[in-house]
Amino acid sequence: MRARALALIGLLAACGQPDPRAAAQDLGALALAPRVTAAVPQVARVPSRSFAADDPARILVIGDSLGQGFGQFLDRQAAARGLAARVLNRARVSTGLARADYYDWPAGFAAAAAEVVPDIVVAHFGANDMQTVIRDDGRSPFGTPEWEAAYRTQIRAILATAAASGAMLWWIGPAPDGNSGLNRHLARINPIFADEAAGAGAVYFPLAGFTAGEGGAFARAIEIEGRLVTIRTGDGSHFNATGYTLVADRLIDDMLARVPSLLPGPPAEGPARVLMLSLQ
Repeated sequence: MRARALALIGLLAACGQPDPRAAAQDLGALALAPRVTAAVPQVARVPSRSFAADDPARILVIGDSLGQGFGQFLDRQAAARGLAARVLNRARVSTGLARADYYDWPAGFAAAAAEVVPDIVVAHFGANDMQTVIRDDGRSPFGTPEWEAAYRTQIRAILATAAASGAMLWWIGPAPDGNSGLNRHLARINPIFADEAAGAGAVYFPLAGFTAGEGGAFARAIEIEGRLVTIRTGDGSHFNATGYTLVADRLIDDMLARVPSLLPGPPAEGPARVLMLSLQ
């Protein structure tokens, strides 16, 4: 408030010598007025239309290689469970939000959204972002305060495009990683994803709650239906088919709770909803 008052005083001085009493009244009114900030673009909280088998929802998946795996199995499980949905998987290996010089996701997503006109967007980023943020307007070294600000700008660009397209958005919060350094990085950025998603009205969908071990630690295997089942690959980062199916099914469950018209008929029964435990 003091800075605003000083700024107003400077403005009054530059404008000549007004009536002191009027100036004081104006100063008091402006200093006490609520600060006006730019509104954050809001993504859709409900779909703009209903869906049917002959007019399915367009679900656009973006992100890194983990996102690519989620998209592949989301497509498979959506078909198995009878969803009125078409999954378009545009995720790309070795990409993220940090290196726009390698692949510019805000620009790539904007192009894909213009082409697809998605009803729903699913995003997964983070695993390849433990490095300097490089954009056209400069570089923000990893580990600096500038890095977080630049990274948030990249996140907001994705959210703004989703808002402009009228799509709902599920932002997947990365699961714990088997590499200790990357795991610490993901633990730092998950709250950033959650914060930015909440600010834009998107759905933050964390994986740790059902893919991690005790205390939220990385786990290669978890208990499913009374059995210890491997869900991660040997690299400690990616999921195997069972893990991807687990995530896809949980994601579909959350989508159906928010968008019932994704399932125009009766729910699928039997093997379509059961994890592929036979693969282990």
